[in-house]
Amino acid sequence: MNFQLIFWSILAIGMLVVLPVVLVWTLVDHLRGKGSERKGSGSITSGIAGAMLELDRIMARPSIEHTVETEHPTLKREDDAGGDK
Repeated sequence: MNFQLIFWSILAIGMLVVLPVVLVWTLVDHLRGKGSERKGSGSITSGIAGAMLELDRIMARPSIEHTVETEHPTLKREDDAGGDK
């Protein structure tokens, strides 16, 4: 075997086996990281995600009506009647 055949064989193995493995490894490593730690995560999708999280936080907060009703109930509960009367 001459040197040229060995060189082209090593190059072919590298292109067919090593390069796809490195590409997949890089892609998986990139996708496993948190979005806030990635470079350039200030895109429109991250802005939409932030707005959706803020909307969820606002909607999950109890309204003033719910807060007043729990502090000063207008109707008596059945347990407050004092038995099965």
